[in-house]
Amino acid sequence: MGNATATPVGLVRRAKRLLAGIIFWVMGRGLVTCARLDSRVRDEVARWPEGSVVTLLMWPGTPKTSVRKADGRLIALGSRDIEPTLLVSFKSVAASVPVLLGMKSVLQAFAEHRATVRGDLGLAMSLVRCLHVVEGYLFPDIMTRRILPRPATRQVGHLRAYVGLLRKTATTTLAATTESPEATDASKTTQGDVP
Repeated sequence: MGNATATPVGLVRRAKRLLAGIIFWVMGRGLVTCARLDSRVRDEVARWPEGSVVTLLMWPGTPKTSVRKADGRLIALGSRDIEPTLLVSFKSVAASVPVLLGMKSVLQAFAEHRATVRGDLGLAMSLVRCLHVVEGYLFPDIMTRRILPRPATRQVGHLRAYVGLLRKTATTTLAATTESPEATDASKTTQGDVP
């Protein structure tokens, strides 16, 4: 009799893990898509150190998704095993599913200790800002109004963002690189004078 009740529980757990795996894939590709389509995410990612690898995973190690910044591009690596620069770990299936389904925001997940971070804190804050925008594209307005304190305005429509999930890479260039050389020299001088 104990076996009959264990089977549905096991099925539910496997179904949640499968669902989380799909959503992790969408989050990784969504980050890449937003780096291509949204200037705020593109500018954030452009500031990431070259070679940075960001991994989102569900403890103890699967499912997961990773992205890498290399040669000025953001590349979706999927669930490949790679040493991350920044590791965001959700503590369990139960901790991750409300975030991944848009019932809770990424910020709320950190506040409720549903996720932990290992790595560069500056990169982690940048990732949270990026995921705030990504959530605005991936989830319908009714969900984003409920989970995000101030939903990010979309620069392109949902449909274009969803189609963008099919591409694995995005070029990341900083909008500020179009400044004139004089402005760049002036900012360097100002920064150099700071004690």
